[in-house]
Amino acid sequence: MPRKKIKKEQLLSAGIALLAKKSPSEISMDDIAAEAGVTKPMVYYYFGSKTGFYEHLVEHVTSSLREMLTGCLDSGSTFREVLKSLIVQRINQESFHPELSNTVRILATTKEIGGAECRAKILALFSGLDPLFADAKKSGEIRKDADLRLVMALLNSLLEGALRIHGKDFFKTVTSVDFSEVLIRLLFDGIGTGKRSE
Repeated sequence: MPRKKIKKEQLLSAGIALLAKKSPSEISMDDIAAEAGVTKPMVYYYFGSKTGFYEHLVEHVTSSLREMLTGCLDSGSTFREVLKSLIVQRINQESFHPELSNTVRILATTKEIGGAECRAKILALFSGLDPLFADAKKSGEIRKDADLRLVMALLNSLLEGALRIHGKDFFKTVTSVDFSEVLIRLLFDGIGTGKRSE
């Protein structure tokens, strides 16, 4: 990886680490530089301003989510299988990289650094699931009136709820595959028709 890209990644990683400790408005360019172990002018060189830094951070995070989703979209997988794989990935993310999940939440809910625009970018990532979702509807596995965006929002709420109720250690007591099966059953109780596609 080129040196310039390494420095930029280092600065973005510093931003993710800082968001686990402070609110976006409390983070200064000095803080980013100190966390990354570089000089303040270097932060300005790569991003121009704090706004520029957060714009790049949104791109960095959505790129990470895109990679995760792409990894789940194996050819030949059903919608149910892709959802299960996504749940496992999200549980692993919460267990091993909770700072990334925290950053996604902050970027998607903080108006000054992304908010609605960031949420729209994240939702747009899931358009890759549209063909599988349509196939599941066509096969009769999913109700015709089901909406993919609502399904993904519900999935996220169920994962967030489990985390808030049980804490991070909860995911150390259950296997991610077993828990994904529980969430899939809950989701399909709402959107399914009782018929499983094979």
